[in-house]
Amino acid sequence: MQENKIGFIVDDLSSSQLSYEVISSINSFDTSFDQDFVVFFENSSPIVIEPFFGVMNLQELWGFDGIAIATSVSSCLSLSNTQSPIKKFFYVWDLEWSRNRSSYDQGIQAFLKEDINLIARSEDHAKAIKNYCNRDVVGIFDFNSGLESLMRIIK
Repeated sequence: MQENKIGFIVDDLSSSQLSYEVISSINSFDTSFDQDFVVFFENSSPIVIEPFFGVMNLQELWGFDGIAIATSVSSCLSLSNTQSPIKKFFYVWDLEWSRNRSSYDQGIQAFLKEDINLIARSEDHAKAIKNYCNRDVVGIFDFNSGLESLMRIIK
């Protein structure tokens, strides 16, 4: 596994806050660091802003050998099914269970995967995650703090 490769997994790259944050953060990342980024998407869509890095369909994850970061329950479940020798994280961007209580069985599975570490957006999110699945997060990250702060969590 190569720790200088980081892959974000998103539902799509359409006009959304998550897509904008991921793309703009990677685009503005300090290139003096030896870091290679790729974004994997589940659903094809128009891209919110032009990425200056690799963008691939999620089906290409099988050949990835870096650190993978899922951003939704759906992408986390897809990540958990990959057999690639990668370090796995679930950046809990959205507290999806708080709006859709009917999908508890599917949603909780993403949070209970022992091989996937959880990352929260804030202290409040970390508390909500702990209350939901009885697991602690390995760190707290907000895109406003820069990707360098994420590096300290995942390495």
